[in-house]
Amino acid sequence: MNTEISTRTSLLLLVFTVLGVYYPAIFAPLNSIDDPGMYAYLLNTDNFTLHNIFASGGGNYYRPILVVSYMMDKYVWGLEESFMHLENIVFHLLNTLLVFAIARKAAFLQGIRSGLVPLIAALFFAVHPLNTEVVAWIAGRTDLLAGFFLFLSVWLLLRQSTNIAISVVAALCMLVACLAKETAIFFMPAAILLPFYLPKGENNKGSFRGTLLNNLPHFLVFFIAGAAYFAFRTGAFTRGDAGVTQVFSHVGGEKSSGLLFNICLVLKAAGFYLKKLFIPFPLNFGIIHVSDLYIPIGILLFVFVLWVLARRTLIAYFFACAAAIASSALMIPLLKQTWTPLAERYMYIPSAFFIIGLTFAVYRWEKRVQYQPVITGILCLVCCIATYGTASRTILWQDNLALYQDTLRKSPDFVPAQNEIANALYKRGKIEKANLIITSIQLPRELINRQYGFISKASVLINNGDYTGARTLVNQGLVEPGKHEVAFLEKLLKIDKLQIMAKKATPKELYANSVKTLTRLIELTGNPFYSYRLGIVNMQVGEREKAITAFNTAVRTAPPTAYYRKPAEKLAKDLAK
Repeated sequence: MNTEISTRTSLLLLVFTVLGVYYPAIFAPLNSIDDPGMYAYLLNTDNFTLHNIFASGGGNYYRPILVVSYMMDKYVWGLEESFMHLENIVFHLLNTLLVFAIARKAAFLQGIRSGLVPLIAALFFAVHPLNTEVVAWIAGRTDLLAGFFLFLSVWLLLRQSTNIAISVVAALCMLVACLAKETAIFFMPAAILLPFYLPKGENNKGSFRGTLLNNLPHFLVFFIAGAAYFAFRTGAFTRGDAGVTQVFSHVGGEKSSGLLFNICLVLKAAGFYLKKLFIPFPLNFGIIHVSDLYIPIGILLFVFVLWVLARRTLIAYFFACAAAIASSALMIPLLKQTWTPLAERYMYIPSAFFIIGLTFAVYRWEKRVQYQPVITGILCLVCCIATYGTASRTILWQDNLALYQDTLRKSPDFVPAQNEIANALYKRGKIEKANLIITSIQLPRELINRQYGFISKASVLINNGDYTGARTLVNQGLVEPGKHEVAFLEKLLKIDKLQIMAKKATPKELYANSVKTLTRLIELTGNPFYSYRLGIVNMQVGEREKAITAFNTAVRTAPPTAYYRKPAEKLAKDLAK
């Protein structure tokens, strides 16, 4: 690792590596999970304003910076899928270059003059197979954006002299990262602790008390940035922050599965993710079960983190930083609300800090001359394996059917994968085969994301004209809808509409159900279109005053360009005559 290499050469190598490995993603379609919903929202919304974006949350999420990036996709790229994929690749490239800059700054602070050390760290981050999911999936951009601003924050903070202006800018970067993905808030403790891990100088006085007193302004600005993030969330969720509430209720509150169970689940997830950082294979888009054998590894990892925190070295800091951000992923299995309880994409940001710390640790050990040829050979072999794994995985993401067939092979009980295989077959015109898959889906109560199965089975029954059976399935799903309540309620509206069109029910017979469904949709989404639909339902059964109220609400709250605004205004006036 003592070979000299110029910065320009390193940067060119990183650029060509990222573009060369990930260019197949440009030709990938929208992934059938999350991408179509996001795409449809962008396509059908013309009233984007920064105020609306920052003043409203979606479900349990508050990611306005992500929405801004998608808004730019609409007005700059025209929602061209290939350009949206290219944008993800460019963000990963920028993050790779920032990892190189961070490692280079850290090398300088430790008196390491070799340009090869930061290059190796950035190169392994660039081609680490765990990162494929984030780059190849348009919806994975949230991790790319959060990573960009967190890496920028760390790069700014790696200074030997006290500079409050740098701390302020770094804290602002952390705040923006949180507005791209909420889990970035877990970086705040790591940012606050950084002065204690820097080499002794103006920032680190050696003693805990001296360092603490010398960096009070630094600590203060990061506390303010963290408070500002929660203030943004509070302002956006006017009906209460369901995301934060869910964390407290599932981790230690009334919906918790028990302290011992939760601890075992966290330890198991920690051990599994540690293994994934070292040995990422097999790569899987739907990880739902991991062995209890990871629990001892998780215990050892927590002991290691405590030991690292006591070390107060820059190498130890990078490991501590990775652990701090990765800790957010350990809560996901407890919440039971995401696509998968465990996911490779959750390690995107932690992997950068882990790789930097590991690279420096190996460099320190490798300085024993007798190990150099062996370590060089191992690094080359590992890099080749990682590059091949990432490149082949990127190619797999070009085909939704192949991706979900691969997922189902590795997770046979994963209902969403069965659902997406059926969706891919529907698009290819293989209706009977798709219907067979949907009808064969089993939905045991303990199955995570069983809601996907209810929705798919109900869709098949709707297409077959069995509206009663479809309604029964949707109502079963609504008992525990998770994040899918809006989708279930939309299905109920569709069933109502089709029953009336098929003359199997009258508007009056379905009136109470329709009003209940639309009222709940208005409560959940605040979308004025549902007020317009509520007006139509009331008008059909002769509830004139209620119809006028609903239409006026739609007119008052709908954006000026909404296609239903003028019809609602006209209907309200006609009914008022």
